[in-house]
Amino acid sequence: MNLAAPVVVSRNTNLGEQTLRISAELARNLQLTEGDTVIISVGRGESRFKIIIAERAGSFLELSPAALHRLHLPSARRYSLKAEEHRLKLGPVVGIMHRVSDDRSRPFDVQTNFIKELIIEGTELGELCFGFDSRRINLSNRTVMGYTWNLNCWQRGTFPIPDVIYARNLSSSMGPLNLRRRLVKLGCAFVNPPLLGKWNTYQILSQSEELKKYVPDTSRASNFQQIERMLRKHGSVYIKPINGCKGHNIVKVSRKRGVAGPYQYQYKVNRQLHTRYASNRNDLRHNLRGVMRGRNYIVQQQINLLRLNGSICDLRVMVQKDGSGDWSVTGKAFRIGPRGSITSNISGGGSGGKVDFVLRKHFPDAEVREGIIQEIDHLAVTAARVLDNEAGTIGELGIDIGIDVNGRVWFIEANLMPARKLFRLIGEPSTRRMTVLKPMLYARYLAGFNSGKVDV
Repeated sequence: MNLAAPVVVSRNTNLGEQTLRISAELARNLQLTEGDTVIISVGRGESRFKIIIAERAGSFLELSPAALHRLHLPSARRYSLKAEEHRLKLGPVVGIMHRVSDDRSRPFDVQTNFIKELIIEGTELGELCFGFDSRRINLSNRTVMGYTWNLNCWQRGTFPIPDVIYARNLSSSMGPLNLRRRLVKLGCAFVNPPLLGKWNTYQILSQSEELKKYVPDTSRASNFQQIERMLRKHGSVYIKPINGCKGHNIVKVSRKRGVAGPYQYQYKVNRQLHTRYASNRNDLRHNLRGVMRGRNYIVQQQINLLRLNGSICDLRVMVQKDGSGDWSVTGKAFRIGPRGSITSNISGGGSGGKVDFVLRKHFPDAEVREGIIQEIDHLAVTAARVLDNEAGTIGELGIDIGIDVNGRVWFIEANLMPARKLFRLIGEPSTRRMTVLKPMLYARYLAGFNSGKVDV
């Protein structure tokens, strides 16, 4: 007997703590009889029950209040049921990991609305979903203190350690990494790996025969000589933190001919662009040391990207796995930087643009535009698959792709924790909603609930 199907779980005050009342129709489907013993698992917790059968139609399970409390299972709602032999698994249980704030009306700070949307989508799929802080995990009794969205408000509660964790606060520090390893040992699956550094990404893609032509010339900025060599070769380079995000701490350096000095370097502080000059190599080395502050960086050739009204443009392509574990492009849009900016990041004040609108400005031929779009999709999905195979199981990526003035497509970087705001900016709410739904569908796949219907 192996079945995945929806089921309604209800509270029955007349049942004993070790008794499970099951509808006759569901019992027949599960090939269970009165008096059988089954194990019910919810997340990483489980309990054993003896079955009694109720002569009623539909798919229903009834448990005592004490049993529901022991399983940390809210009642009077629908779950997906996965049945294997005499084990009934409810859920799956999906936890969204993010640091919790002190404001109970906005428990996840700026991510509160996004996590609420994830919980709503997951609940519709029959999942038990909640947000939580990694500091609130109790490994000894396999529980988590967290928040779920129910009856139009945030409700705090105790939940089982999840089957699947969708981390929205990536960290490379030893504490979270050790916790992650312990959770994996308990059987937890993660939607994404903990980290995907830029240098590791470029090394992986550069070794792919199919993808290396898309990768800009990139080097580890382990010393100033590497930066100087790339400057001599390309004239203008970007210096990026290996583990940076949102365009923070990026420096653009160019060789210039002018009275201000042969070197120009630009960087942002609080969204304000600062432009400075260095009169010689030693000055540039000294000044960059102050800007880079000992972080680990890569140095990369500048690409002559498309511009819109003088503003730099690149594409954000959202590639995600679905409920079958397959990669596809969910949506894509141009990011348009503020005028004069060295980056296009939305968090740095950038705006959005529809793909066809921006491409029409530069490539009037429809066939040329279609060819570019197909190449973009191919690059994004292929890069995701290669990184998935080489860097650890990945469920979604925000892949940034550049198009230069000649129509050549370039890989810029891959982000493990992509934002969705861009699709709201370009007026595509259905695309944005799909980007929220897909991680929850993929969570079902990771937990083994990928077969069967998700609707009652």
